[in-house]
Amino acid sequence: MMNIKKQIFAALLMIMVGIHGSTPLWGQVEEVQGSTSLPIEGVHGSTPIRVVGYGFYDYHYATDGVGGGALMADWRVSQTFSLGAGVEYASSNRIAAKLGGMATLLTTSKGQRLTLENGYLWRHYPSLDQQEFTSALQLGWRARHADLHLGLCNRYSAALVQRTEGGMGTVFEPMNVMFAIEGWWNNHTQPQQWNVGVRWSNYNDFVVERVANWFFSAKGYYTLNDGTRLNAEVGVHPVGSLNLTASYDGWFMHLGAERKLGKKQ
Repeated sequence: MMNIKKQIFAALLMIMVGIHGSTPLWGQVEEVQGSTSLPIEGVHGSTPIRVVGYGFYDYHYATDGVGGGALMADWRVSQTFSLGAGVEYASSNRIAAKLGGMATLLTTSKGQRLTLENGYLWRHYPSLDQQEFTSALQLGWRARHADLHLGLCNRYSAALVQRTEGGMGTVFEPMNVMFAIEGWWNNHTQPQQWNVGVRWSNYNDFVVERVANWFFSAKGYYTLNDGTRLNAEVGVHPVGSLNLTASYDGWFMHLGAERKLGKKQ
């Protein structure tokens, strides 16, 4: 019972550290169209709610293929602040959920934007009898043809069920660097019917890796006449377990759609 109380206290402490992001204990976090980082990649536009859904397939030598789906949404609370949430389910019985908020600190006359994002991610690994809690803080800069993100996060791991015979216990990672570099063909600061780009990062929508375990992908979107946006992404990544990089790569694919809801203001 005492160990369970210690786990709950550690998780609450981590969340408090995440909220008060001025402390140096920051480390990792991922994407929505542009994907969502653990924090969200919210849209401070004229439509208050955006919903994104996609199916995915991830293949590598260790586990063969894993498929699943994700659903995310962000809400423009004001012209300078958005809230977001998302859930993911994989065929390996992995479950993940996240919450985040994004504040716009600066917007230029050309539409360039400086943002601050704060997010929280929970991941459930039944095959390893483990769960993870991650909190993150990240700065982002959106330019005409690029998106740049840099931040820190911390992570807390614990067994799903308290073990009496020993085994893996609780682990607290005080800090990890997270980064994302995206390049886009068309001007990314203005609405476009279509766009294509590339992304290099150590995190994705519901995954945060150590810096050595990066993702590299090509991505794009196309907007239909009714305003629905079709999204696609395909990429590669080093394969490992619990942040240990293996000597072979895996590949992944996302296919989905995005829709904005609510009255334009």
